[in-house]
Amino acid sequence: MNRLLVLAPLLLLLAALQNCKPEKSSCNQCSGSDSLYTATPLTLTQPFKFPAIKIPDDNPLTEEGVQLGRMLFYDPILSADSSISCASCHKQEFAFADGGKQFSQNVFGLTKRNTPPIFNVLWMKDFFWDGRAHTLPLQVEDALVGEQDFSEASIVSKLEKRDDYTALFNKAFGKPCGISQTKIEKALSQFMMTLISTDSKFDKVMRGQATFTASEQNGFYNLFMKDTGAAFGFGADCFHCHANSSSTSNLTLIDNNFHNNALQPSTTFTDFADKGKGAITNNQFDNGLFRTPHVRNIEVTGPYMHNGQFATLEEVIEFYNSGLKNSPTVDPQIKAVHQGGLQYLTAQDKADLVAFMKTLTDTAFLNNPKFSNPFK
Repeated sequence: MNRLLVLAPLLLLLAALQNCKPEKSSCNQCSGSDSLYTATPLTLTQPFKFPAIKIPDDNPLTEEGVQLGRMLFYDPILSADSSISCASCHKQEFAFADGGKQFSQNVFGLTKRNTPPIFNVLWMKDFFWDGRAHTLPLQVEDALVGEQDFSEASIVSKLEKRDDYTALFNKAFGKPCGISQTKIEKALSQFMMTLISTDSKFDKVMRGQATFTASEQNGFYNLFMKDTGAAFGFGADCFHCHANSSSTSNLTLIDNNFHNNALQPSTTFTDFADKGKGAITNNQFDNGLFRTPHVRNIEVTGPYMHNGQFATLEEVIEFYNSGLKNSPTVDPQIKAVHQGGLQYLTAQDKADLVAFMKTLTDTAFLNNPKFSNPFK
């Protein structure tokens, strides 16, 4: 009896220690010196005539973080049923758009808008067609939840069963160790920040490394970069939204703004098939406004517009020439809306505009092995 009394505390202690033993998780691999978990800083090259690169202070780029983000981008493990990845709808050969598809397939069914491309996000201020996400991490979170039915508890549980992921999360983010939704979003954001497209023929011409053909030059200088009307040489007036200014001092080719480009007809402020930004702000003056899409790599990112209405660049150009629809919130820069379009683009003008826009295709970006599927 006395012997049992002596052993009892020891047995209780052993039982307590056994119950407190943690289950296998990423934290088991996070012991030792903090220096073992210091990631390798990654520096990006400043592109020619682009605004300065600004990396968020709370998510510095590292080689390990970008590697992790790339893996997560291509892995369907982040979706609730492990059926689709980010790359399922954002394909590299289409500048990370879903080329050829009007709408994309997510875990819930078809998306309600056309899938936009992903590149040069470092110079974007708002995300999605309606601008509902104001930062890249918020964009990532919205897409994970809205397209892949992401749930932190279940996804983290799946990731923790993978030794390659648990080790890489610890290398990328150090202590405190482990996997979390915040770290997932940061890793994906890091990978997307490296998706920089600035090596098209257009960029080479701007850098003095190539020369436009006569058709491409006319398409850019006399049409894309000129205002409408006889006083301006009958330009196509693309630059107001797609060139930042009337000069080439900023080559991002996107104005980071929202416009009603006369795609949807409406006689009132509220009668829009898709209210766009207005559905987010609840401001009737924002109804029918959508974020300016990238014109870079436009040759491979069709179909075009937020609803994927136009299959070809030729259809887009013809829309601006003869298919504009009036509504109360049409952008003032769409000067030809009251006559249904420019009405004066010739067949050669249209061909020249297409020729110029094809110079914006960055084949090096579309084929860069650093951005490709790491599991192949």
